[in-house]
Order: sequence, then structure tokens, then C-alpha cells
Amino acid sequence: MTSSLISHVDEINAALLSHNPFSQPPFVNANNVWGKGFPDVETLNAHASNAVFKVLEEIRAGLYPTASILITAQNGTGKTHIISRIRHRLQDQGGALFIFANSFNNINQVKQGFQQTLADSLSNIGSQGAKQWQELATSMANDVFKAAKLNAQLWEPKNLVKKIESSDKQQISGWVNKLTKSFCKIKTVQDHEVVRAIFWTLAEDEASYASNWLAGKEIAQFKANELRLPSQNQSFDTVLQILALVSEYNELVICFDELDLPEVNDAGLYKSQVVAGLIKELIENLKRGVILSVMMPGVWKEKVQGELPRNVSDKMTTYCSPLDLKYLDGDSTVELVSFFLKDYYESRELIPPDPVYPFDEGQLRAIGGEKPTVREVLQWCRENCKLPIGIHPGTDTDPTDPVELAFTSELSEDIKNRLDDNYFLADALLFGFQTLTGKTVEDVTVKEVVTRVPKKGKKDDYLNFKVVGEEGGDEVRIGVAVLQYEGGGALGAGLRRLVDGDKRFDLTRGCLVRSKGKPINSWFKKTYLEPLKAMGGEFAELIEKEVKPLVAIRAVHQKRGSDYGITEEQISKFIVDKGSQYWLGVHNPLLREILSDPSCELDNIADEPEISEEITSDQSNDAEVEGSEESETKGLEELMAYA
Repeated sequence: MTSSLISHVDEINAALLSHNPFSQPPFVNANNVWGKGFPDVETLNAHASNAVFKVLEEIRAGLYPTASILITAQNGTGKTHIISRIRHRLQDQGGALFIFANSFNNINQVKQGFQQTLADSLSNIGSQGAKQWQELATSMANDVFKAAKLNAQLWEPKNLVKKIESSDKQQISGWVNKLTKSFCKIKTVQDHEVVRAIFWTLAEDEASYASNWLAGKEIAQFKANELRLPSQNQSFDTVLQILALVSEYNELVICFDELDLPEVNDAGLYKSQVVAGLIKELIENLKRGVILSVMMPGVWKEKVQGELPRNVSDKMTTYCSPLDLKYLDGDSTVELVSFFLKDYYESRELIPPDPVYPFDEGQLRAIGGEKPTVREVLQWCRENCKLPIGIHPGTDTDPTDPVELAFTSELSEDIKNRLDDNYFLADALLFGFQTLTGKTVEDVTVKEVVTRVPKKGKKDDYLNFKVVGEEGGDEVRIGVAVLQYEGGGALGAGLRRLVDGDKRFDLTRGCLVRSKGKPINSWFKKTYLEPLKAMGGEFAELIEKEVKPLVAIRAVHQKRGSDYGITEEQISKFIVDKGSQYWLGVHNPLLREILSDPSCELDNIADEPEISEEITSDQSNDAEVEGSEESETKGLEELMAYA
């Protein structure tokens, strides 16, 4: 490189002063897996990601149908990084649909949790510019067209979605019916409704409802009627049918992460052990694909290998022995830092005097000689990115507190797809209230937060927890229920508990936490919401920006040892010191609203459309067989007209 091509040092230093190249917290999270990837040096631990793609090639070649791979590695060495690399390569190159299972909010119901994870993952964009559900639905539709011998070019997912989006509701419903009927004739299908719901994902206006139904969630009866589906289908058989349908057209890559968290179910099993049992069932039922799981070596040896039957642990390593991730050395440390800085300088059209400027290569090699993790090197760079004059770039805006780094990383997560997840949201609120114990907020002194809410001391599926405190010298017992259900029995069960007419839960008042835009039918309003209001109950509107900080700080607390290396005391201090800045602790408006004098503005909740009749599964099946084969083919020809 000639000196004339090198940017002036003052220009480079000015850029470094304006923005630290290593300001991004050195943690890879679900946001990086599904969205913009974390900067990735693909040569680092390439043996692990290459193993997954080698398995896919061998499955595609027909050598065997399925395999499972386990990666064991310490914190910070890049376990989630490998998953992110696999996801983005699949999105760029195609070849398999991708499932990311990193969260089970209720490990007592891990199969139901996986059904939701499966549906949520398939709702993300795949390799063909459409959601993975829509890729699957298009492949199924093209099979129908081929079987009907309609001589036209087959659809691409984004074009079929566009075609359906430009049609009216009645026409779309007719096409879904015809596609469902025709597909179930040419394929062996256990549950026709699953096929129908997958075809509904092609209609953007209905895709979220169809995906929720496929996730096992209950949808409102008026919407179930419109889609000609039962209101709910929560079943592991549904999971197996979805996996079987995917396997007809694509390989699957299912990745399990965050198995190191010390969560324990009611049977005393750790999360890693519960998920290991799920992986055994999946690998025994999966028709085409690979399952990847990542965990720390100690968790694998002690919790899985050491305590579970061998036929469970063996199912996690059917392809090879566990793959270890390597620590960095001198060469890879220089390569990692150069990679980050190359992207930084190129985006600003700058050419540095040295690829690792403002660092010294000898210094980086010395750090690499200590066998650091990727996270440790990036953290060091963040803290030591100094100019020769000794000024820190971005010192005023870049947090160095390890709790704040972890919190801002978790806060960047996109939780929009999880705002219907009652357990997930309730756990965040629960942790928020636990941080308020002993404090007085909105004239309520919080004494304790109880999760075993009925008088007999058991947990409840609908009333999430009870805040016990003192207000004006009197004891208050506030029952909190996050009820994001669309409708049906689950919503009714939750509302009934808040009213607590039989005093089973010993409440002085109940608080409904729900998005204002989610409608409730008139019968529920009259039967439950009016009595709740009359009894001094509360409605706290669920707003994403208010609950998101609570979700983030709970995630930090969950991963404090496994990922972030921080203590509970550090987290508590951060909540006190930075609570007003980040809406944590006593400063969170949602927590304050739940404790405040009840205003119960229930009139703000939207009304659910009235339904004329309930369409049962039997009626739906009857409707499928109506009409001649001639009319069915004609309808398909209309859909094929613009392929």
C-alpha cells in the first residue's frame, strides 16, 4: 500500500472519536440470528458450521435422513455465533428451512413451547424473499397444480403471495378451500386443518392468525369462523405433521440454544435435561434434517450425560462426538480485530495506515497468546480503542458497565412476535415486581410477590402472580393476569379468576394486563369486565415500550452467570442507578399502573365482531367435499392464470 492511498491520520482519528468501531455489545442474540448478523469471521470455528452443511449435503444425497450435532463450548467462544452464521448462510443460499429454539418460557410444557417456537421461526423470511411458511405453502400449492396437470409455470413464493394479496377475501377463501381439498387428495394427511392453516399464511392479512393457530394458540371465534378452522389446535401431533410436510420439500435445520440457564421444572429437571428429552423425540420423528444443540461442557457432562438415560443423551450426538469450539490465538485475534476494523473503515471510505490501527499488532498477538474468547477480545477492544493521544472514542455515549452492556444488548431484541406470549410477558412483570419488594410505589408498599396464588398454594395457568402489600394501613392482594388470548375458553378462565367471585384466590382486586387493541366480545365484557370494574379492579394497558425494559432486565438476570458473568448485586445496583433512564424498578410506568389507584378504563378495549354461527371441524370438513371436481379444477386454473 503506497502512502498516497492512506487516509490522513487526522481524518481517521476524527472518525474514531465520533464512533467506536467496537461499540456494539459483544453478545450475539436472537436479533442477530434473525436480523442483521453479528460481524462474522467465518474462518473462526469453521469446523462446527461446516459440519452442519456437510450433514445437509449428505442428507440431500440420500446417505441418511437425519442427524444430530452437539457443540460444547464455554461462554463467549461463539456458540450462538455459529447458529447465526448457519441461519444467514441458509438465507443467502437456500437449501433448508431454519428453526431457532432458544426460549421455552414454561419448561413444564416444553412440547407446547416448541410448537410456538416452530410457528414463530417459520414466520421469518426465508431464502426466497417470503416467509418460510409461505415457501412451504407455495411448494404444496405447486404440487397441487402439477397433480392437476395444469400446464403453466409454477409459482415462486413472493409472486403467489402478491397474487393472493391482490384478490378479494371471498376469492382467497375459495382458493384456500380448493388447495386444501386437492392437496389432501394427493398426500396422506392426518389433520386437514393444518394444511388449510398453512395455505392461509399466503394471505398477508390472515398470516398472523394462521401462524398463531399453527403455534397452538387460541384464536377468536369470529376469526376461526372466517378461516374455517377450530379455535385452537395445541398438539404435538400438529408439530410432527408440520415437520413431515416441511420434509416433503426441504431439509430442516433445528437449532437449540440457551440450554445452560439454571431453570428447573416442577419435576426437578433442568432446562438442558428437558430439552434433551424433546430432542430425542424429534430426532425419532423427523424425516429429513439436522438438529444442532449448543451448551457448556459442564452442563453436557453433568446434567445430560451424567443424569439422563444413555438413549436420551446419545440422540444428541448421532453424527459425531461433541464438537468443541476453540479459543483464539495470536493469528485469529489479529484476524478478528482486522475484520471489524475493515468493515468500519470501508463504510467510511477510509484507508488506515495499518489494518489494526489504532491498535498494535504485537499487542493483539500477546492478548491472543492468553487464549481469550471472542467476547473477551471484543470487550477489550471496546474499552481500549484509544488514539495515540490517549482519548477514548465515544466515551460519553458508550457504556462500559457490564450490566449496562448486557442490558442494552438484550434491549435491542425484537419482541414484537412475543407480545402474545402470556408466560413470557408475565415472567418479565413478575421479576419487575420482585425488584420492588420493600419499596413503596403509588402509595403501595410491596411486601412480597406470590406465584402460588390459589389458597391451596398451587401455581395457576391464568392468574400469573399476586402482589401482596400495604396501602393506607390496609393489606392489598393484587392478582395480576396477562391475558393476550384472542378469545375463547382461555380468556374466559383468566377473566373469571380476576373477578374471583368465589374468593378462591383471596384477592382485594384483580388487574388485567392486555393490549388495548385486542378486542373482547360483548358477552365477556358483560360477564367479567363489568363486575371487575364494579369490584375496583384494574386494566393496565400492555404497551411494548413499557414492558420491553422489563423483558430485557429479566433476560440479563437469567443469563447473569451463563452469559454475562455478573452478579445479582450488580444488577440490583444498575436498576437503582439507571432505573429512571431505562424505565426500570420504581420508574417503570407499567408496574406503577398496576399498583396505582384503579381507573379501570375498560371502555377503551375494542369490541370483538359478533359471530353469526360457530363453524366446527366437522362442518369445515363437510364444506371441503362440496363442489364437483370440475369446479375445483376451474378454481385452480383461475389461481394459475398469472403464474
